[in-house]
Amino acid sequence: MPLDLEPGDVYAGTMRIVRVIGVGSFARVYEVEVPGHDERLALKLTREPVTAGEQAQRALREITILRTLTNPHVVRTFDCGLRPDGHIYLLMDLLEGSSLDVWHDFRAPLHPAQAVTIVHQACLGLAEAHAMGIVHRDVKPENVFVESDGQIKMLDFGLARSFDGSPVVGVNATEAHLVVGTPHYSQPEQLRTRVLSPASDVYSLAMILYELLSARAPFWADKTLADIKHELRNEPTAWLRAHMQTPAVPLDRQPGCEELPQSLVRGIERALDKDPAKRPPNAGALANILGLVLHREMGIPVAATLRVLHPDATLDDRLFLPGSYRIGSGSRCEIKLRDDHVPHIHAVLEWSGVPNRPHLRPLADDGLVRVNDHPIDRPVELGENDEFSVGQTRLAVVI
Repeated sequence: MPLDLEPGDVYAGTMRIVRVIGVGSFARVYEVEVPGHDERLALKLTREPVTAGEQAQRALREITILRTLTNPHVVRTFDCGLRPDGHIYLLMDLLEGSSLDVWHDFRAPLHPAQAVTIVHQACLGLAEAHAMGIVHRDVKPENVFVESDGQIKMLDFGLARSFDGSPVVGVNATEAHLVVGTPHYSQPEQLRTRVLSPASDVYSLAMILYELLSARAPFWADKTLADIKHELRNEPTAWLRAHMQTPAVPLDRQPGCEELPQSLVRGIERALDKDPAKRPPNAGALANILGLVLHREMGIPVAATLRVLHPDATLDDRLFLPGSYRIGSGSRCEIKLRDDHVPHIHAVLEWSGVPNRPHLRPLADDGLVRVNDHPIDRPVELGENDEFSVGQTRLAVVI
């Protein structure tokens, strides 16, 4: 029988149910009081004991992924596991606010700076996962949560997969016969190669941003998004055909979007390219594009300074936007070092923006990554006066 708890019930001997937050076919989410926690938390609990292989994989996949993510734009997990009764649970932050589709009805354009800020933060939430080789695969407004203070958190990694072989339950981003996620926010490669990569999540993020800015879908110039959603409410394949075959209408040709910054229009156009190889490769790259738009075009200060002291004693001060940056000597590094002794990609520097502090993640335990001259072998939050080094290059983030 399904396990549907009610307010006042106690689960696992310690978690008292306060109210039901959400109900799905697979799981329920409750507000709970837990001894040892001053604030109430959210309990996500499978309704049925997990016996089917795919159900177990989905639940364990989300647990595996969420336990590894530290970005403040992803919901924080405190405890998780499989209970003796067969139910899988996640004990998470209790979020106050609503999902993006409830917070905004998409019937009218959102203010451009607000729309870009929302998707910028969503990019930051996915950047860490992408850097770890994880693809969300179900990016849509329902999985973008707007907290009461305006902060964005990404939800529901239950359909996520590893793209590059990272040790995640369900190690394959390819789906042989089924469309993954929601057709409205699907990607052309779903019906072409069936291989989903971080660039696939970028496409879905760009879809959301296009619709926030214009209240129109990218594939119809003469109809509102509300009209198209109504017309296609029972025709999911029509969305898939449009994603695969119909060119996106340039954003600045949509009513009310004529004055948008060209850097924003071009960035969204790239992110909606039918060919994933021509898109920004991951959410961190899209975050950098949107961060520059916010900082340079919209006058919203989101940047810090990255100070780099090279081995030859030359000093660089660079604009440092929230995002995920690979550090090393390789051409794929966003922070490229003049140090051939450092492997191609040797560390990742992640920053989700003010008021949060950057995090430095070494990719090898060889002593080349140091904070205040002390070698590190795990992610470290950088303090206000911390400096760090990769090989012979010294760096500091000035916020």
